Amino acid sequence: MRSAPLVRSSALLLFLALLSCGYRPVDPSRVFGPDVRRIGIELLENESSEPGFERMLGDALVEEFARRGVLEPVYEGDAGVADLVLKGVVRELEVTPSAFSSVALTLEDRLDVTLDVSVVRAATQEEVWRHTGLRLRENFLTSPDAQVYESNKEQALRRLTSEFAGRIHDELFQKF
Repeated sequence: MRSAPLVRSSALLLFLALLSCGYRPVDPSRVFGPDVRRIGIELLENESSEPGFERMLGDALVEEFARRGVLEPVYEGDAGVADLVLKGVVRELEVTPSAFSSVALTLEDRLDVTLDVSVVRAATQEEVWRHTGLRLRENFLTSPDAQVYESNKEQALRRLTSEFAGRIHDELFQKF
């Protein structure tokens, strides 16, 4: 049973290494103050030609904040109990061909999405974070079958919303 002390020693070394490199869990009370526990996720305005993208992105943001657990997401209808409010605009969602076959058929299309996002304190409307022109791209396979094409496009949109949600969450806490 020599492995038990080895495991304890390894765990202690790992713990000390994490402390020495400066890693600390995010403490929302140190970032925004002790009273900030909830963030309201407003439905983003959609100026793009893709209907429903704002709802898809809102769902991804709620899921991301809930998964990370630092701030509790509050749905738009319950925004009165939020300490912070996230709002924004989908400025552009463009689909362009990105890869072609040797006979000039489109093999891949690219989604290019641009957002403006901000977070304000609910009580004072003081802006605590803003990212204007947040832009991500995602490629997806095209298809002559309209159903397959739309399915591939929707999967790419979902990947984009997940990446946007992670970036927004991370940037919000990196500012501080």
